[in-house]
Amino acid sequence: MYFFYFYPLGLDRRRTRLPVLSRFLMASMVVAFLWVRYFPDQGPCSPYDLVFYPGDGSPLTALTAIFLHAGWMHLLGNLLYLHVFGPPLEDRLGHGKFLIYFLIMGVGGNLAHGLTSALDLLGQGGTGVMGASGAIAGLLAFSLVRFHDSRVEVAWWVLAPLGGHNKAGRSRIPLAAAVGFWLLLQVVQALLASETGASVSFGAHFGGFALGLVLALLMGELESGRIEALGARAERYFRDGQFHAAAGAWTEYLVRSPGDLTARLELARAQKLCRQDRESLDNFRKVFDVLLSSGRIPKALDVFNEAGRGRDGRWLPPADLAKVAYFKEKQLDYTGALNAYRQLHEAYPLHPEGQRALVRVIVLYHGKLADQRQARQWLQRAWRQMPPGSWREYLEREFRLAEEPREAVSEGSAAGHPSRES
Repeated sequence: MYFFYFYPLGLDRRRTRLPVLSRFLMASMVVAFLWVRYFPDQGPCSPYDLVFYPGDGSPLTALTAIFLHAGWMHLLGNLLYLHVFGPPLEDRLGHGKFLIYFLIMGVGGNLAHGLTSALDLLGQGGTGVMGASGAIAGLLAFSLVRFHDSRVEVAWWVLAPLGGHNKAGRSRIPLAAAVGFWLLLQVVQALLASETGASVSFGAHFGGFALGLVLALLMGELESGRIEALGARAERYFRDGQFHAAAGAWTEYLVRSPGDLTARLELARAQKLCRQDRESLDNFRKVFDVLLSSGRIPKALDVFNEAGRGRDGRWLPPADLAKVAYFKEKQLDYTGALNAYRQLHEAYPLHPEGQRALVRVIVLYHGKLADQRQARQWLQRAWRQMPPGSWREYLEREFRLAEEPREAVSEGSAAGHPSRES
């Protein structure tokens, strides 16, 4: 005699938000179970009036029965599956859609049990049903469509008392294999149900699974899954150091999902590591422009810092470089602002923004950073390079630029004429 058990532990899909609804559903099931188990006489009605009995009682019980469970193992098994498969689906679908689909699959599974009960199939004629198993089976089917290329970590246990075998472990296997094996076990157990007297509602399992499969296909989740699979493949290539393959996968992904800034940033990083400098800078620039125009200034500055590392300022036009320096100065990052102004002036010395940047470099060295030696050196550069105009007049007025010898500007003169923010 052999016994085999396996349970999912985690799915290799990242999330971007808290699974608030999944946790709420889990908490609701725990509270309902404690009511049924320990306080059945407390409350506005008996919890057993909320169990779904086909052809008897309110039709609403097909919904309420989802949250009731017969025992600890029944509850914990469903909670574990909901914990693994609920959050990633909730993250993709959103809270509202996830709740609607969960309830539809749960009610559909209970109604499927009602059909098997009415037809006296699987030895379950005339029996009621409780539990979220139909909804959980639907989540499995939905995940199979949405995350068809993912892998799931499972814990397994093989016990053969008569043969002296007792093994347990953890493995990471394709989700399709795990769901397929779960479905095979359901079929085998359902065929033996009339002989074994199993109390599991296989009708709810099959009904919920079929409904989840149909819903996912009708809602276009297969195409969404294919797009996400490309992104997951690109991430896997990048982790493994296959940067050219990662760049190719991200490029294919962005053809189908061009508005994904995170993916474009990952593509830029992969291209940078492949020494595809022109393509990399082009994608960094696109991400930077979108972040800047949408007001996400800190993230835009992070992209600037990453893209500009080891490069001069020519990868951005003067107006954008000026904005970077301005925002860094507003954030009191004077060293970062100084570096941006220096890049701007050195890349575009004849541009009006480049001339203004030269003035800001002198002002920052003289005032915020109090580095008079650097201030004198940049004043000498201004003396040599600054053409006639308002900025030179400003320096002549504030720092006596015209009165200083070409070789140096006296420290006393600079200190005696503090600068004002331009």
